Amino acid sequence: MIASILYLMKNSLFTFTLFSTNYLNKTMVYQTTTLVLSLVIIFITALQTEFQSLRLLSIKRLDGEVVPEPWIGITKKNKDSWKKLGLNFTIIISVVTAVAIYFQVYRQGVIHALSLGNFLLIVLFALNNSFVEEVTFRHTFASIVEYHKLNPNISKALSMVIFGGVHYFGTPGKIPCVILAGFLGWFLSKSIHETQGFFWAWLIHFVQDVIIMTALFLTLN
Repeated sequence: MIASILYLMKNSLFTFTLFSTNYLNKTMVYQTTTLVLSLVIIFITALQTEFQSLRLLSIKRLDGEVVPEPWIGITKKNKDSWKKLGLNFTIIISVVTAVAIYFQVYRQGVIHALSLGNFLLIVLFALNNSFVEEVTFRHTFASIVEYHKLNPNISKALSMVIFGGVHYFGTPGKIPCVILAGFLGWFLSKSIHETQGFFWAWLIHFVQDVIIMTALFLTLN
């Protein structure tokens, strides 16, 4: 799946010309093909886990006990519920992403106009892209670990290393993005294990994609 994602980023399987910009047309092709692939991955993972993995796709589970992580300030004394922690980190991570995007994208490109219609398309693309990547980099690992009752740190580590690594070639990219994406991969994997649901992982990733895709449209249109 990861190899397919990297390939499809550069190579479109078909041509789409409905939209007014090359960026939106190429993004439509990419989002459509990766969505189909993600559904295949969901099915394969379901077969491997006797369909128990499907429960981790629930977006109704917003809360759960937060396992303390002293290295980021989450201790037994000051830990919040996932409802509060998820919201706080959505804001914090989004601010960090916006700053990184400003220095790597906005300052290097010409800013174009963004209509409401195009922005709504970007939101739709971000919703799909975040779903696809959460299925690929989080849900798969978490499902197998939960099914076999393994240590959650296994899926957290896999998500951190792989998700961080592939973003070396992303936007924003290079080492700063590897660190940011690696932490995000670890944190979102943690959210799935501890809430037994998909809500915070999908939402947090979605907000980051809206920021990134909007910046790409404005500068690469």
